[in-house]
Amino acid sequence: MAAKQDYAIGIDLGTSNSCVGVVKYGQVVIIANEKGDRLTPSFVAFTDEERLIGESAKDERSMNPVNTVYEMKRLIGRKFSDEAVQNKVPHWPYRVVNDNDNPKICVQYQRTEKIFTPEEISAMVLAKMKKIAETYLGCEVRKAVITVPAYFSDSQRQATIDAGTIAGLQVLKIINEPTAAAIAYGEDNKVSKEINILIFDFGGGTFDVSILIMKKGNYEVKSVEGNSQLGGGDLDSRVARFIIEEFKKITGLDVSKDPKTLAKITKAAEKVKIKLSSQVRGRIQIECLSQGQDLELRLTRDWFEWLCADIFDQTLQCVDTAIANAGMTTDEIHEVVLVGGSARIPKLQKMLKDKFPTKAIKMTINPDKAVAYGAAVQAAMLNNDRSVEDIQLSDVTPLSLGVGLIYDRMDIIMKRNTKIPATITRKNYTTADFDYQEIIDFPVYEGENSIASKNNLLGEFTVKGIELAPVGVPNVEITFSLDKNGILNATAVDTKTGGEGHVTIFLNKGRLKKEEIERMMVEMKDIEEKEDKHRALMDASASLEETIVKKKDLL
Repeated sequence: MAAKQDYAIGIDLGTSNSCVGVVKYGQVVIIANEKGDRLTPSFVAFTDEERLIGESAKDERSMNPVNTVYEMKRLIGRKFSDEAVQNKVPHWPYRVVNDNDNPKICVQYQRTEKIFTPEEISAMVLAKMKKIAETYLGCEVRKAVITVPAYFSDSQRQATIDAGTIAGLQVLKIINEPTAAAIAYGEDNKVSKEINILIFDFGGGTFDVSILIMKKGNYEVKSVEGNSQLGGGDLDSRVARFIIEEFKKITGLDVSKDPKTLAKITKAAEKVKIKLSSQVRGRIQIECLSQGQDLELRLTRDWFEWLCADIFDQTLQCVDTAIANAGMTTDEIHEVVLVGGSARIPKLQKMLKDKFPTKAIKMTINPDKAVAYGAAVQAAMLNNDRSVEDIQLSDVTPLSLGVGLIYDRMDIIMKRNTKIPATITRKNYTTADFDYQEIIDFPVYEGENSIASKNNLLGEFTVKGIELAPVGVPNVEITFSLDKNGILNATAVDTKTGGEGHVTIFLNKGRLKKEEIERMMVEMKDIEEKEDKHRALMDASASLEETIVKKKDLL
């Protein structure tokens, strides 16, 4: 494609669905895919002949479950040993293997076993969104802003950047999904006076609450809270478990270990969940579910709410924590804005109305498309598009930053929800359990656990030339300086001797090595070229067949 204009796109890379937007002639356009839909399922399926992405891949889930991959957002940037990963792996029909504590996906593609990283699968979805935008714009797109949950860790954020790079995109910025939604809300409502808004973002696989102070063109994040392992998919799982148990009661058959049957059940669970947002009862019908047995059940909205009650309660707990961490009270929140497909659930809306009885609970922006809208506005601004107003955006660090001390204690230097950029200095102690240390090693961690090693290790540095002193003498000053680009400078100085240590930790530091990313980019391009040739061959074959049929008709 010949470049006609230098566009930058905004991509909401979702657990269940993805969405892409662009600013064109000063207007934000949420771009429809080839099927006319503005949401594209974040599914990739592998067959003996081809690779499918989007709706066609999601359709494979029932027929080809072991080679249909989804919910990469719950794997990307995590270790295989993570509790969250271990909890999910048994429930996925596709294989997740352990490669040096990195989770990888094993599938059969073109009759060959292939292993992909979560970054590569996510890159395939991002490449699909890139192509959707290019088809609409009629030119190549190279730049993007990609959104992530506010509560994503450093490694999850960087893994998302790596996925964008593999997809052939220059990632201008990673921004938080609730912040992107707030931009969409601000652009749509043109807020002139300063207000405190709460963004309640309940998507397919992640949940976030953000508190922002907002005034026209100015967005200041005060706190973020959430759970990157909680979303609409968990509601589907509850309904699916109900279906499995009811089917067993009726037929005596246990289908909980059959991937094809589970895929059918999950599809039916999602369908009835969506129905129950607009009606008080829904019917679940699955023909020939197992051993020739059909299933027909009814599920009421009340029963659905009972099945998922603890999940709904967790979201309200996050709301309370976010408000408290912002230094506010419930009364000081002026507006609550709902984002994400699961925000349509009546029970959640009622719970929020009960919590904020005198406040507006708003769904004035489309909950599915708001995040991509805000990302598109941010992308245009970063791409120097003069058709959009300049936005002032200040964010916070979602997780605490600190150092590991003696007995594996986490000493927090910079608390979560600290406004960035920020610089914090404090005195510290020797880190071993013996007197007269000559050097001190400071491992730098990200996380909230009081046990240092249970947090995410970002890097390590050593201070030499320190004063020889007994254990516990606070003679070292540690300074953490986090700039607006997420780069952490950590320094430590012995105030008496001048001995010092220093490390620069790019909180954009990749889990994948540069050579690995470059190799994956080449492989991605190779797959796409082979697919293009395969499609061209299939089209030519179909055209030839049509010509032969027409000629036979003329004879």
